[in-house]
Amino acid sequence: MENTKTTIMIRCALFTALIAIGAFIQVPVPYLDYFTLQFLFVILSGMILGPKYGAISVVIYVLMGLMGIPIFAAGGGIQYIFRPSFGYLLGFIAAAFTVGIVAKNIKANKFQSI
Repeated sequence: MENTKTTIMIRCALFTALIAIGAFIQVPVPYLDYFTLQFLFVILSGMILGPKYGAISVVIYVLMGLMGIPIFAAGGGIQYIFRPSFGYLLGFIAAAFTVGIVAKNIKANKFQSI
């Protein structure tokens, strides 16, 4: 499958949706609030989409949540900036970009043919 603009947009939208779904899959951890599967999908977006489009899919997720769509683990809206967990969401952008670069550099990105 070739990487046309349409397939790139669909892949970015798919991973944005997976990250949003991962926010609601919560695993209870003793002495902590909860653990979500967002991080798994953020890492996969960097590996599969590459650094540029992996980071773009996470940026779209963060912007959708800040616009008021309740896709974050604890709601949504612009007031989410003041929550302590907002730093994790910003770190997700850097994580997707970094994982994409590492996967690209070590030639481990064999998922591209899926």
